Amino acid sequence: MSKLKTKQVIATGLSALMMMFSVTSVFAAEPDSKSNTLNYEVSSRYDWMIHSTIDFGEDAGTNKTIDRTGNGVKVLKNVIPEGKYLNISVKGSGASDAFTVSNGGSEVLNYDVSDDNGAVGVNGNVLSVPAGTNTATQNMGFKLNTTKKSAEVAGQYNGRVIYNAGVGDKNGGTISGGSTSGGTTEGGSSGGTVMTPSELKTLDIEGTKYVVLEERENNQALVMTTSNIGSREFQTTLGPYGEPIARHDGKNNSTYENSTIDNYLENEWYNSLSSKMKVAIQPANIKQVSYTTYNDPNAKQETGPNGQVYNTIRRHVFLPSVSELGKVVDLKNPDKVKAFLNGASIQTRDSYQCDTDHTMILSAYDNNINTNITGSPEDVRPAFVVDLSQVNCSVVK
Repeated sequence: MSKLKTKQVIATGLSALMMMFSVTSVFAAEPDSKSNTLNYEVSSRYDWMIHSTIDFGEDAGTNKTIDRTGNGVKVLKNVIPEGKYLNISVKGSGASDAFTVSNGGSEVLNYDVSDDNGAVGVNGNVLSVPAGTNTATQNMGFKLNTTKKSAEVAGQYNGRVIYNAGVGDKNGGTISGGSTSGGTTEGGSSGGTVMTPSELKTLDIEGTKYVVLEERENNQALVMTTSNIGSREFQTTLGPYGEPIARHDGKNNSTYENSTIDNYLENEWYNSLSSKMKVAIQPANIKQVSYTTYNDPNAKQETGPNGQVYNTIRRHVFLPSVSELGKVVDLKNPDKVKAFLNGASIQTRDSYQCDTDHTMILSAYDNNINTNITGSPEDVRPAFVVDLSQVNCSVVK
C-alpha cells in the first residue's frame, strides 16, 4: 500500500473516531431530571339565602315596640379567593337607606335591626365569611317602633329590608348583588349574582327539579315541581252530559278540601314518593281563597261562591295557590307568565267567586290568570314544604 493511501485510511479512521466522541459528548450533556406543569382551577362562586317576609301584625297602639326575632341569613356555599371574605350587609328602603316603613303618604315608622352581636346600622355588615369557610348563619332581629302621636294613622305600611353581598376585605368589599325582604322571599345564587323575583331559583332534590316558591326558617322551603305530573280534574263528579254534580258533603265543586285532586295528591301521589322524600316533606297548614275577578291577583275573598267557608287544612302535598305562584312570577306581566309557564297551564287550589264550578289557573292560553271548570282536566304541579337538611339538594344553574 502506498504511503498516500495509508495516510488516507488513517485520516478516515481518525475522522470516524472524532465523530463518535462528538456524539458521545452530546448525550452526556442531557439533564438528569425533567419537569412539566400541572393545572387545576377552582372558580369563585357563592350561594346565600335570607329570611321570608317580616310581618309586624296590626293595631298595636301608640308608643309600642314589636319584636320579630329568629330570622336567619345563611351562606350555603362560599368558594372565594384566598385572603378574601364574603360580606353581607343590610339596609332599608327609606330615605338615605333608612330602616323605615311608610303608609304611602307622609306617615313613616322606624324599625331597628340587630344580629347576634347587637344593633346593626344602615349598610352595616351582618356576616363576613373568610375564604375556606363554606357555610355560616346569622340570626336577625327586627323591632318596629309604632307612632309617638296620640293616635295611630291608618293605612297599609310597607317597606323593604335589603341585603347586599360582595367579596373583598373583612367587613368591606365591592357589592355585587342584593336580596330584599318585605313582601317577597328571595335568596342568593353563585358567582355574586343574587336572585330577584323575576329570576327563579330551582333546586335539584333527589334527582327531581323543583321551583322554590318560598324560603322558610329552619332550612325549609316551599317548592313546586318544575314539570307537570299529568292532567287531572279538580273534581270528577260529573253528570251524563259532562255537567258538574253537587258534592255529597254540600260543598261547592270548587272547594279544594276533599276534592278529587286534593285526595289524589295527599294520598296516591304522596305515597308514590321515596321513603326519604316522605320523611323530608313537612305537613303544612293551607287554606284556599276565592277571586272576584279572574285576572286580578289582588281581588281575593276569604269565602267562596255563595258564602262557602274555607277551612284551614293540614296537608303533605297540595296544589299551589295564586298568591304562592305570585311570589316567583309577576302575574300582571304576560311576558313573564309566558316564560314561567313554558307552554303549560298550572292548576291552583283557589276558586272563582262568580261560579261554584270554576277554579283559578295560571293559563298558558292567554299568559294570565284565568278560570277552568272543575271537571275539565288541567295540568298539575304539586307543591309541598320540604326540610332541605334531610335530602340531597343542589341549586340548578
